[in-house]
Amino acid sequence: MSRETEKVMKQLTKYLDEHQDEITGDDDMQRLVERFMLEHNSNLQPGNVTRLPETADDYLALAEETGAKKKKLEYVQKALKLEPDNLDAALMNAELTAKHPEELLMTLPALIEKGTEQMKAGGYFQEDMGDFWGVIETRPYMRLRRYYMDTLVWNNMMKKACAEGEELLKLCTNDNLGVRYALMHLYAYLEDEQAALALHKKYGGYEETQMLLPLAVLYFKLGDLDRSMSYLRRLYKVNPETKRFLVAAAADNLEEYADQADPNGYYPGSMSELLYEFMAYAYLFDPLDSFFDWSRRTLKK
Repeated sequence: MSRETEKVMKQLTKYLDEHQDEITGDDDMQRLVERFMLEHNSNLQPGNVTRLPETADDYLALAEETGAKKKKLEYVQKALKLEPDNLDAALMNAELTAKHPEELLMTLPALIEKGTEQMKAGGYFQEDMGDFWGVIETRPYMRLRRYYMDTLVWNNMMKKACAEGEELLKLCTNDNLGVRYALMHLYAYLEDEQAALALHKKYGGYEETQMLLPLAVLYFKLGDLDRSMSYLRRLYKVNPETKRFLVAAAADNLEEYADQADPNGYYPGSMSELLYEFMAYAYLFDPLDSFFDWSRRTLKK
């Protein structure tokens, strides 16, 4: 669900609250939803006068669309003026005003504490624990904590990043944000076999590129080459681009496949996913020339 879709859902919720007295059954609810969507879609028709920003979400959308930092900050601060407790706006403001990356390490925990109090006040920990991404109101809190996890990694605070990732998976067990992949690479980096296997088991032992490759790396680092190769063979079965990727990585020639890298994401089980993974978790892969050379030669045999 995109930010724009989230915005529409929030508007729908507000609309239903305002017309609560008209709801006596499911048919009334459906009628109101249809009426809201008709009104909403009519406002999107060509020729309509462009509506001026009115809500914090409107200003955040403008901030995301503009490339000028000064203008972006102006929109964010207007959003905060309208909604001082808006976590998305507070996070964006922290990003834009931080003079150094480590400055975020001081500002983000305070924002998380503020967000935690909001979640407590709304009863979300009691009613929605484990399903935070499924609730529109708790998504900004998830985004904030995921950004903090990434900030910890950028500052090489790997154990703290692990702890944050583990908390995120408690908040949303379905893991819509892909936290399990980030955690698996952190466990491989820290050579934490027990945590890595427990995480893989928790998610059904899925044969996924971003679970199997870090597991192969983990066992290579632990000196268990047989188990490392076992995970590489499993990886090859779900991602047939594995051999070509390993050959290119060993030769420091991944730019040969640059045209397959998608800036908007990746296709699972493809070269684009392997390239994304290699870049996203460079802290793990950059020092592993020997792993790529060994895996290329061994998998070829």
